[in-house]
Amino acid sequence: MASVCLWAALAGVSCLTFAAEPAAKEPITLSLIALNDFHGNILPPTGTVLVPDRSNDAGARVSTGGAAYLSTLVHSLKQLNPQRTLVVAAGDMVGASQLTSGLFHDEPTIDILSQIGLEIASVGNHEFDKGRSELLRMQTGGCFPKTADGTSGIVGVDTCMNQGQFKGASFQYLAANVTDQKTGETLFPPYAIRTLGGVKIGFIGLTLKETPSMVTPAGVAGLQFGDEVETINRLVPELKSKGVHVIVVLIHQGGETRAKTLLDKSCPGFSGEIIKLADRMDPAVDLVLSGHTHQEYVCFRPDGKLITQSGSYGRLVTKVDLTLDAVTKKVIAKDANNKLVLNDLAVKDSTGKVLAVPAEYSTLQRDPAIDQIVRRYGDLTATIADVVVGRISSVLDRKTNTAGENTLGAVIADAFLAGTSDSSYGDKAAQIAMTNKGGIRSDLSSSLTVTFGQLFNVMPFNNNLITMDLTGEQLLRLLEQQWEKPQPAGGRIMSISQGFSYTWDASQPEGAAPGTGHRVVPGSMKLHGEPIKMSKTYRITVSDFLASGGDSYNLLKQGRNLQTGEIDSVATKLYFRVKGVVNAPVLDRISRLN
Repeated sequence: MASVCLWAALAGVSCLTFAAEPAAKEPITLSLIALNDFHGNILPPTGTVLVPDRSNDAGARVSTGGAAYLSTLVHSLKQLNPQRTLVVAAGDMVGASQLTSGLFHDEPTIDILSQIGLEIASVGNHEFDKGRSELLRMQTGGCFPKTADGTSGIVGVDTCMNQGQFKGASFQYLAANVTDQKTGETLFPPYAIRTLGGVKIGFIGLTLKETPSMVTPAGVAGLQFGDEVETINRLVPELKSKGVHVIVVLIHQGGETRAKTLLDKSCPGFSGEIIKLADRMDPAVDLVLSGHTHQEYVCFRPDGKLITQSGSYGRLVTKVDLTLDAVTKKVIAKDANNKLVLNDLAVKDSTGKVLAVPAEYSTLQRDPAIDQIVRRYGDLTATIADVVVGRISSVLDRKTNTAGENTLGAVIADAFLAGTSDSSYGDKAAQIAMTNKGGIRSDLSSSLTVTFGQLFNVMPFNNNLITMDLTGEQLLRLLEQQWEKPQPAGGRIMSISQGFSYTWDASQPEGAAPGTGHRVVPGSMKLHGEPIKMSKTYRITVSDFLASGGDSYNLLKQGRNLQTGEIDSVATKLYFRVKGVVNAPVLDRISRLN
């Protein structure tokens, strides 16, 4: 333009100048790395996952997870969009944890997640397993209090393992729908606002409102859990008034798909509670990062809302990219992909042959700093974890048959019965034992030798066994509660011990309210072949979690003459030791009609 005007001036012609059109601003991309349901799996979890394989239509089995590998993946993903990436989580980071973390009250997991770069996390139901005070300690730090018997809370032994200190989480817990019944204040902040690339993102964090039915009453004493959608929709205007451009919900509730392998972005048959919630959320919610169901999916709703979940145990993370108009700061595009935390551990087939990782995948290297921490806690627990307690003749797992039985649950119920019916119980010996599927967290399938560490991973809650009196009529009501609301659709069937049996009819409607269900076939309840009598009293063993009404089995709170027994994993360990070799039981205790 200057040279043109110079020529015009020499020619005696006036020159008009025009301002150049401003260059259009490039869209802004913000990235999130999300995980959920880590459950203290700082070591690679047992088992494998099925992933697509271009050379095999059936897919391929690979080994995933482990905090040292997770850290490497998270840091590499952050480098794709540095300065504009946040790491967030949707609950159950701790609780039901591996021995390597659980033995130290989950302090290792909190330390590691903080170092990996987690910044914001919603609470999940398992964050309340040990009560409000312990959850607050996870956030603010401090040593685990010493127990009365002096076996726990010893600095440098099971708590405050870093120079006598535990600093707590560097990330922020959110609990929008968890309030103190006395003060009305939320247990943790309801939301957090972060600014990336000049864009304000609001994160609302909350757990499912049914949390009180999933933990012991002591764990949620004095707390109230509000409706998820009402909570979210109430907070959206408040976030908007603070200039928030993007709203993300971190919610510990989820769904499932019918995908045959991981990484299926077609989202086949998407269903579950999270859909009912998401479809009622304020349209201003751009993204829902979910959890709880331990599923893996990336799904869009008809209104454009994106819902994701990254499985469980740190096997995957979700990489979300939100593209915004640089001027209006509105989201104009959304994309998400689940990424495998693919470790370098060998996977073997049934013959012991090591399987190759499909060519389209690359294993991760361990983050040396995180690996050092994991190895330290692994070494500290090795002497306990590696103790062999028995053997199994075949795989014991949680795969259920059509009646609702599984081999591992049946063995554990048998172990509970054996542990509460010995001579020390006298005339109060147990006759029937039951266990809930949610109390069984992993399978026994990696080898035929069973160690205490494996048993702890199966039953990480350290629940005491409780034996109580129930009449036959109460026992019938208890079984009906397996299908009564608020149980999930399809029911929540407990495993039962050998000698007890019953039949249920799937053609009968599930109970819409307590006392309305009639799925157990009349007269089908039997103990060692003899019909259960409605007026007779029987001795029943369950965990203290169930005895206090956990999993909505409220009838168990009516039990009489309660007797406290051994810790669940210890009773099971003794059962394995006595048996020597434990065989998979025949699944014929529960029968199903229709």
